[in-house]
Amino acid sequence: MAVRRTDSADRVAAVRATGLLDGPESPGLRRLTHLAARLLEVPTALVSLVLDDRQVFASHLGLPPAWAALGQTPLTHSFCQHVVDGDRPLVVTDARENPLVKDNLAITEIGVVAYAGMPIRVDGQTLGAFCAIDGSPREWSEPDLAILSDLAAAVASEIELVRAAQHAEETSALVRRILEVSQDAYVSIDADGLVQEWNPAAERLFGWVREETVGADLSKLIVPEEHREAHRRGLDRVRETGTSVLAGQRLELPAVNRDGRTFPVEFTLQATNMAGGRPVFHAFLHDISARRTTEEQLRRQAELIDAAPAAIIVRDPDGTIRFWNQGAEQMYGWPASAALGRNIHRLLSTRFPTRLPDVELALEEIGSWAGELEHRRADGQVVVVLSRHVSRPAAGGTGLEIIETNTDITGRRRAEQAREESERRFRVQFHQSTIGQVIVGLDGNILHVNDAYARMVGRSASELAGYGVMLLTHPDDRDADTAALAGLFAEERDSYERVKRLLHADGRSIDVQTGVRLIRDADGRPLHLIGIVQDITEQVRARCERDAAQAVLAERNEQLQRANQLKLDLMGMLSHDIGTPLTAIMGYGEVLSDAELPPFLSNLTTRIITGAHRIDELRHNVLAMCKLDAGELTTERRPVPLAAALQDAADAADTVVPISCPAPLSVLANPAHLGQILVNFLTNARKYGGGATGITVEVTDGRVEIGVHDAGAGVPEELRSHLFERYTRAAGTAAEGHGLGLHIVASLAEANGGRVAYRPGDPVGSVFTLDLELESAG
Repeated sequence: MAVRRTDSADRVAAVRATGLLDGPESPGLRRLTHLAARLLEVPTALVSLVLDDRQVFASHLGLPPAWAALGQTPLTHSFCQHVVDGDRPLVVTDARENPLVKDNLAITEIGVVAYAGMPIRVDGQTLGAFCAIDGSPREWSEPDLAILSDLAAAVASEIELVRAAQHAEETSALVRRILEVSQDAYVSIDADGLVQEWNPAAERLFGWVREETVGADLSKLIVPEEHREAHRRGLDRVRETGTSVLAGQRLELPAVNRDGRTFPVEFTLQATNMAGGRPVFHAFLHDISARRTTEEQLRRQAELIDAAPAAIIVRDPDGTIRFWNQGAEQMYGWPASAALGRNIHRLLSTRFPTRLPDVELALEEIGSWAGELEHRRADGQVVVVLSRHVSRPAAGGTGLEIIETNTDITGRRRAEQAREESERRFRVQFHQSTIGQVIVGLDGNILHVNDAYARMVGRSASELAGYGVMLLTHPDDRDADTAALAGLFAEERDSYERVKRLLHADGRSIDVQTGVRLIRDADGRPLHLIGIVQDITEQVRARCERDAAQAVLAERNEQLQRANQLKLDLMGMLSHDIGTPLTAIMGYGEVLSDAELPPFLSNLTTRIITGAHRIDELRHNVLAMCKLDAGELTTERRPVPLAAALQDAADAADTVVPISCPAPLSVLANPAHLGQILVNFLTNARKYGGGATGITVEVTDGRVEIGVHDAGAGVPEELRSHLFERYTRAAGTAAEGHGLGLHIVASLAEANGGRVAYRPGDPVGSVFTLDLELESAG
């Protein structure tokens, strides 16, 4: 069981050694108890020295007469014992409700209700408590406790003085010894400036031995020549007035040693009156050259902090700014003169990643917090900073202060967000693509596959992770794959395309058109492979069936077959042979556009993507024309959510345009035909009208009118009646085209039970409209 501090034999011995237990009340202690009662406006103030069995009042004011006569109480009546046990202040607002003291007999017998006690510490021992007592509940303020703490320190000093006076004769030899072993130089002089005492430390500091200095003029020993006249005038003034204006002050002055070296010293000058009223001056001096060097280093460090590129801010826990370095001025645009004294969170419109109370709790519990903040500069711009807050005791030891260091990471955060957005778009494209895509490691094992690829081979995406990609290839096609891959690694080419067979989980073969590219890092080292795979099994089967049918009919319609062969080949080429690599080109182009490329490569990538979209548009138009000419253009209408279809068309046309569409709203149409019409309108707006300025939707009598607006020159009046006829083009236009696009979209609209039209814009431009049936109209 731990020994209570009140029971410590060493501490009790220290209390007894004060000589105050049985002696008369010290006048100094009496003044302090009266001063406490007056300053704190309390009826009772006590200097309580706590023994192991009782407390003795070395000075008291306001006790009931019986207890005042005794001058002591047993510990059953002592609050001060808890100050000693805890070695810390005890502050009680209402003792009757305080769990620690509510059963103490001092409440009923002495009338103690409100209590504030400060430890009396002497020579490392807590001897007792200096306390203020009120008979009514009281909230002790911070100023009250500060006064009581200062007076407790004064009580400790007075106890030391009393003890010193009692033992003056016994300790005179000890004082001499202390002076001899003191690390500070001790020098005393009389009113004429002649040395009276000079200890060994003074000998070491100034180079003069005691025998040389006693009786000598101090100014000639240690005062630099330029200061000697001021020293003499000061002594003259003391002799004339009998007082010293420098006595009791901590001074820093230059001194000189025997060798003539000048250096700074710090000392406190004290004056005592000897017999006859002539003063004697005493001073302990020490060389502060090292401290001055340290202070200079601190000054330079402060300059470095002020010049640091990061914002370094010192503030109170409530956010009040106390220090604002140049880095903060540069980062936020507010000069220190405008920032100091203001609340940092309001000045900078701070946005925390969590609640402010959570941040304050972290500072209180662990003393630090770090995270990203958003701040607003003086010019209104928002900056993202990496911020670290550290809580520490404030200068002077009162309260806490927060050191906040902020580094601007706005650029890095924007780059990260751009990369994350790019990765998000890639993931969406990768996983939602209807064409199979696979990413393969250099070891030949699959890293990622999309659902389209997994369905193609009859397995799940999770099942394929880590699976050897070569095991999915038909054995007869593996050698050709290996040779093609060797060409990629040998840098003979960046990618290859080929038709091969994959193995389905049920054992059957799948005909696929595949494109493979080797991805390298910035230094040209291989990273992984990306494959684009399209299932062409049905196309191959259809081609075989078509060839068989043609062989049966070849004898009877050979001439017709030759006439239609070109059209069939063209449709097959556009649908498959051109469509597959074109999809790969657009896909790889989009991947490259999201990468950080040099400007000239970025421009080339944009041109590649634009050209690919142009070819794709032409392919769809030619296919549509072929079907029109063959009388094969049919459609199956179904409900299509209009808002999503409009956005998809804008994305497909690589156009950012305002869309005004009530949601939810659905039309009856073939989704592919609807998309082709809208993309054609948006593409024409870019070619001839400087780009679409808006897409509007109006509902009237069960019909929906979709309008694509531009602010271009408009369609010449003489062309408007022929606008949707085949091969109609404006003369002199610089845009590419064959005059088939509007004819095709008119046919597609008609096949979907709708119609297209044109009207001039207001006040300029054009409006191309598509009229379709509203789903709910029937």
